Amino acid sequence: MSATRIEAGESVVSVRGLHKRYGSTVAVESVDFDVPRGAVFGLLGPNGAGKSTTLGILCGWLRASQGSATMLGRPCHALYALRGRVASLPQDAGFPPQIAVGEQLAHFARLQGFSSSAARKEAERALDLVDLRDAAAMRGLELSHGMLKRVGLAQALMGSPEVVILDEPTAGLDPKNARRIKDLIASLAPERTVLVSSHNLADIQEICSHGLILDRGRVVALGDIAALTRRGAEITIEFAAGAELPSAALVARFGQDQVEMREGSLRIRFASEEETAEVIADALRLLLDANTPILGVDRGTSLEKTFLEITS
Repeated sequence: MSATRIEAGESVVSVRGLHKRYGSTVAVESVDFDVPRGAVFGLLGPNGAGKSTTLGILCGWLRASQGSATMLGRPCHALYALRGRVASLPQDAGFPPQIAVGEQLAHFARLQGFSSSAARKEAERALDLVDLRDAAAMRGLELSHGMLKRVGLAQALMGSPEVVILDEPTAGLDPKNARRIKDLIASLAPERTVLVSSHNLADIQEICSHGLILDRGRVVALGDIAALTRRGAEITIEFAAGAELPSAALVARFGQDQVEMREGSLRIRFASEEETAEVIADALRLLLDANTPILGVDRGTSLEKTFLEITS
């Protein structure tokens, strides 16, 4: 799937011809993509694909060997000029063990230019966002892993930045805390633009509007999540095991190469120009006419399956 250009004025992050080498090792090569304003944008790839390198360049921690990366119209190596407008949360961000959470966050707010009194209020506001106001007096060593993740996210949201970059924000969290973090990330759009790097493909599919898949340092897929999961180009119908299917009728309607019949399921691919509702209606009509017991209908495929197919 090729990269889709975004019209001027719509892109918050723009990457062109990005290369990064470590000696003779090429970590990122010929990477191009845009991040639309107000998107929750997922950055995916297997280990060693170049995700961390790409994020490091976007955050200004690394310099590209070649190409360009800009954010809000500024080169990413000069993000100091955008103080307060861009925030990031590294995967292994930590907090001083002996300092109270509220005090630490207020310090971060003062670094952004808040007065002392305004910084305390901003720290309270950020802790409210992650449902941790009561933890303001707790020290870093007293926080659970889940609480540390949420405090880190609170720090990234100090000052209401326009762009938020998050590296593995739900890694290691229990389901309850992961749910809190995902809901909060999803709620940031469209007022903010969010970049999320994650190995959890289900999370990306659930909360992201757009996605990029890297493999061996190159872009292998880029687009909105609906396109990456083929929600408008594929359906899967589940039926009772051992049920008879009207194979000839299905092939006549959809084509031999577009119909895949397995034990308990039927997958139909179709051109994006076709209306998904019409495809579902035709398929169900053929199955019901043949008295096939239908258990369910799903649109598209999982992002995990797309990921595995592309990076295999």
